[in-house]
Amino acid sequence: MKTLVIIGAARLNGHTRKMVDLFLENLDGEKEIIDAYRTDVKPCMDCRYCWKTKACVIKDGMQDIYQKIEEADNILLASPMYFHSITGRMKALIDRFQVYWAGHVRGDMPEKPLRKGAILMVGGAPAFENQFLGGELVLKNLLNDLSAQCLGQVCLPNSDRDSLETRPDIAEAVVALAKKMNNAE
Repeated sequence: MKTLVIIGAARLNGHTRKMVDLFLENLDGEKEIIDAYRTDVKPCMDCRYCWKTKACVIKDGMQDIYQKIEEADNILLASPMYFHSITGRMKALIDRFQVYWAGHVRGDMPEKPLRKGAILMVGGAPAFENQFLGGELVLKNLLNDLSAQCLGQVCLPNSDRDSLETRPDIAEAVVALAKKMNNAE
């Protein structure tokens, strides 16, 4: 089982990374992390080349990421919330997955999910209604376009004051989601 993690956190040892590390500690198989802040990926130009060919005209670090997606059995998406959504670097990377969304236009989208997916999100503010909704919409739709069935999401609100240490319920939910991915068929 191969799991590809795409993380969009600026801080190398922040709460998002700690959630990812806990998830991966409890996940079986091979694991690889793509860090949106440390990739050489240009933004999408909306040239629509991918509407005809399952490829991108821009040749950069994304070519390697496309190959890793194709080889992945699982995809974990993780991001802190910046102004009610995922980080800008994460979004720029996601825009380059237009190649997969364009399968709707090309008519070659798989009929059923090919892989499993999960989502981890962190918000600095105290919990409020729909705090993670913007990120949830983007990340769940990305998993769908990558032909991944979303097994669930775990969110850590109030990270300006809380952490996995002060919120053992969140840590337990992260572990449970990893185990769910281990047991998914």
